[in-house]
Amino acid sequence: MPLFMSKYTNKVDRKGRVSVPAQFRAALPAGFQKSIVMYQAVNQEAIECCDLLHIEKVNDSLEGFDPLSDEQHEFSLALMSGLVELTFDGNGRIIIPQELMEYAGITEYATFAGKGKTFQIWEPEAFQHELNKARDKVKEKRAMLRFRQNNENGGKGD
Repeated sequence: MPLFMSKYTNKVDRKGRVSVPAQFRAALPAGFQKSIVMYQAVNQEAIECCDLLHIEKVNDSLEGFDPLSDEQHEFSLALMSGLVELTFDGNGRIIIPQELMEYAGITEYATFAGKGKTFQIWEPEAFQHELNKARDKVKEKRAMLRFRQNNENGGKGD
């Protein structure tokens, strides 16, 4: 499965249109390359983006809660009610909703940052600050990174 990788900064026009990097559009699953889903990132002042298949997985994870519990209500309301599906125009652009642009502080430029199965859209300076902070934390916690066992080669690690 292709992954969202790298970072790109693109101009946002007066109407809020911005070109989604071609590499990110190409990483969308076959049959789901006409649109993306976006919402307020939970832990940062950024816009989280993914495909509809990923949102289905998020929705499926909500089934782990008791259907009448406060947690199920809170998670489903907070996550699912804020979703916006946006279709690409013929030039690979989307129009970011004003509410999301304000949440992320985006005005003239937007930085697209790959996160593997998802990507985020940031105000460029805020992204650089967050990236620097993340790199510092990774240096401190690098011993935590472990490769998963690969079952294809008899459970032996790489």
